[in-house]
Amino acid sequence: MDVQYIGSTGAKRIPLEQAQRWAPAGAAYWAAADRSRDAARLAEQAALLAEAARCFERAGLPALRFDALLQRSRTLSSNDLGAQAHAAVLQLEAAASTDEQRLQALDTRLELAMTRYEIDEALRLGHRALDSARALGRHDLELRFAIILSGALCDARRAGEAVALLEPYAPRVQARAAPVQDGERTGEHAGEQAWEFWEATALALDYDNRLRDAMPAWAEARAVAQRAGRRDMLWKTMSNTASTQAKMGLVQQAAQAGASARQLALDAGEGASMRVLQMQVTVAHRLRDLGRYDEALPMLEEALAGYEAGGGSHSDKALTEQRLVVLFQQLGQPARAAPLLAGERPGLPRGVAMIRQVHRAELEAQQGRDGLPMMREALQIIANPNDIYHRIASLFATRLVPPDEGEAMAASLAAWAGARERYGVALAGHVRAAACALRLEAPARALPHAEAALHLARTYQPDSFYLPELWLVAAQALHSLGRAADARRAAYDGLAWVRAVHDAHVPGAFQDSFLHRNPVNRELQALAARLGG
Repeated sequence: MDVQYIGSTGAKRIPLEQAQRWAPAGAAYWAAADRSRDAARLAEQAALLAEAARCFERAGLPALRFDALLQRSRTLSSNDLGAQAHAAVLQLEAAASTDEQRLQALDTRLELAMTRYEIDEALRLGHRALDSARALGRHDLELRFAIILSGALCDARRAGEAVALLEPYAPRVQARAAPVQDGERTGEHAGEQAWEFWEATALALDYDNRLRDAMPAWAEARAVAQRAGRRDMLWKTMSNTASTQAKMGLVQQAAQAGASARQLALDAGEGASMRVLQMQVTVAHRLRDLGRYDEALPMLEEALAGYEAGGGSHSDKALTEQRLVVLFQQLGQPARAAPLLAGERPGLPRGVAMIRQVHRAELEAQQGRDGLPMMREALQIIANPNDIYHRIASLFATRLVPPDEGEAMAASLAAWAGARERYGVALAGHVRAAACALRLEAPARALPHAEAALHLARTYQPDSFYLPELWLVAAQALHSLGRAADARRAAYDGLAWVRAVHDAHVPGAFQDSFLHRNPVNRELQALAARLGG
């Protein structure tokens, strides 16, 4: 018997319930919840599972009630950051009456901690849950906890440990040897667990700077999702794959894949869930890097409003604000950027806090104040030079530190990123190394870096870096060395990009500031004019 849901008004009571046949009614609600899950209608799925749990309680079937509450809690914990998810976990913990049920309740609390970026708590719970699952002989939950714990390790910047944790499980997953316990309705079926495993493996490899190795794992996850006919799993894999592509400098491909994933989620009725908002922010970030400001700006503003309305985490809000800051800076609107960083966001992951401080330092300098002390503080939040957040922060720092220090810092970044297949970051590092060499009046040192960046730009695009700076610096280096024709060509290429973006993708209110208050655009136009443009 089908169950129809009508917006937010609730479910039509099915005849089985009206006849007080509570057990069959609970099963019918659960079947409808499964169909909602497959269609990626998660709010509807959670509501139907609540109905199923209520019916099983009326039927005097506590085990089935617990299973329905477990599935509901898992759905909300992994997709919803609001009070409803926390309440679902508390309800599940109260319903648990056996060691196994308490372990499953711990599972959902761990999932919620991960979704909320409560990394220390997730690490503590993850190790506890993994040990408990092994002690109970629950191989399916052992693998699940290993997957979740690997994510916490990645967030703690311990990706090598995450890869090592997951590797022993690969043969079991490939052989589909992660059985579900007999009669266990809520255990992850082999296909879904295989998808989760390959997602976690790809993510760990990505975080461990093994980007090329991550791509086959993403392909495995996508194949599992397609075989299962699960659009929810498919769009998540497409979005995650796009992130790895962007790190490799394939920003155009990443933007297209991310946009397709977002549309697939929306077509499936996903709506403005927290996961979709997170994906939307990332897609907007890529569009911004490509100069598509008219698309990126409303997406970021909509996401920030959605987080504020829906109880989003401080981390999600901070990431969105920081991406808006860069966008407004590129549009020549630093006054719009500054308020976004004025408030404090407590409990941020260190990497997010580090980049927030970096942007504050940049804005200090743009407003005529000394941003260098603040930038040096930012660099010490994560002092490890092999951490990607430290490296990205060092890219921004090259503008504020003394040029000799900046040249060494940028050259080191370019070499580091190139060795890890982060070609967009390598491109940006070469540009900044060239710029610092020019500040030191050493164009002969600047030119090889500029040429390396121009070569990379034939295939790759920089991530979180304003591309026309490449052509400006290349033209300046070439002009300083007396290569007027080559300098003119580089300046023209940059000016063509700026004009094309201005005409097609800059909102009308910001067109003048984009041309005249974006410092790179202003210098590029002046140089092109001097060179005969």
